[in-house]
Amino acid sequence: MELKEYLRVVRKRWWVVALTVLLCFGAAIAYNSKYEPMYRASVDLIVNEPSISSTGQAQVDSNSIEANLKLINTYKKIITSDSITKLVVERHPELNLTSTQVGNKLMIDSTQNTQVINVSVEDTSYERAATIANSTGNVFVSQIPEIMQVNNVSVLNAADPNLSASPVNDHKQMLIVISLVVGLLLGLGIMFLLEYLDDSVKTEFDVEDAIGLPVLAKVDRIAKSDLKNQQADPSGQQEDSALLRTANEQR
Repeated sequence: MELKEYLRVVRKRWWVVALTVLLCFGAAIAYNSKYEPMYRASVDLIVNEPSISSTGQAQVDSNSIEANLKLINTYKKIITSDSITKLVVERHPELNLTSTQVGNKLMIDSTQNTQVINVSVEDTSYERAATIANSTGNVFVSQIPEIMQVNNVSVLNAADPNLSASPVNDHKQMLIVISLVVGLLLGLGIMFLLEYLDDSVKTEFDVEDAIGLPVLAKVDRIAKSDLKNQQADPSGQQEDSALLRTANEQR
């Protein structure tokens, strides 16, 4: 198809693109109307706190560091266990959550080859997320000596419950832009697909393609207003008849 053919298709079926874009835009607006902001709070725990020597310098045993790195996976499992989450629920009954719900909110991460464990929580309330994260960290630090018989975990950074945090899932504007782009591309695809499937003959170009011969002439569509004008002006019809009779007589 030549460029003018593409333009002809766009002029004829522009409504397909407009309708598709409108539907995608409406779907994005409907999704955003149900949007619920989620906030994230986190606490950092450090494993194997260095012991202090008599000279005041931190002494770190390389073997103990390697051993504690191997324990991190175990610690990550212990943090989400019922033994920790139940104590969190007991200390904060105002959360109105079960131990299972608290465990499902916990996201545990650890940077490779480090002794830091990050405990993050996502919730519709940042204050509640910070409370769960801090309480989980404190409970874990207090319970690990009883569970593992070693006191080598401490809180490195706690979540600030008074922080004015921003939602982590605020993508409303981007979603609208994506819906417009997807609607435009989808509309163009549907439009050209409909044109490809339409094998009816409607223009002189379709006739040339169908029979392989050039079109010498065409009859334009007559508007109803032209017919009404001819019926309302019989003198014009009489003049046409007179001219036709004169031409016949001359022959």
